[in-house]
Amino acid sequence: MKYKCAFSGSGGQGAALMAKLTCLAGIKDKKQVVMTQTYGIEQRGGDSTGYVIVSDEPIGNPIVEADADVAVAMSESIYQSALETAKEGGTLFVNSSLIKKQLVRPEVKQVPLPVSEMAQEMGNVRVANIIMLGAIVAKTGMLSADAVSAALTDLLGKKKAALLEVNLQALNLGIKAVEKEACK
Repeated sequence: MKYKCAFSGSGGQGAALMAKLTCLAGIKDKKQVVMTQTYGIEQRGGDSTGYVIVSDEPIGNPIVEADADVAVAMSESIYQSALETAKEGGTLFVNSSLIKKQLVRPEVKQVPLPVSEMAQEMGNVRVANIIMLGAIVAKTGMLSADAVSAALTDLLGKKKAALLEVNLQALNLGIKAVEKEACK
């Protein structure tokens, strides 16, 4: 099993955090992982992408170039680039709260989820990325939900216990959203 991932969004949307959590969860699941990152020159608001490879085997080449199995577009400004990053047969997870018009690329499955709206309904718009990560975990099986929960716990720990609880709820909300869609 090998997944190449590209987590993209505008600065402050948590794309880099999704990538970091994917790496930490991969380690907890005893996988091989590697991460690289690109970001715009703006301190806040510029587009950024965290590239992650998760594998059962050693990773020889840590580059993700238009061959992502899993891609994420959290904002309109990065959507087309994220769509182009997904490989044929790959899946693009789309924040449909902010990306209203999806482009057509039949060889890439697009999973639209209104994660910003879902986060707002939870009372914390900053957890949209974690809702999306939950959806990715449920849809792909790339990582276990337990490993992602443990990575969140390690990252936020006791110092940020209030943030930990809302992030764990967001993770579960994303998982349930995909499970609910699968039942339709």
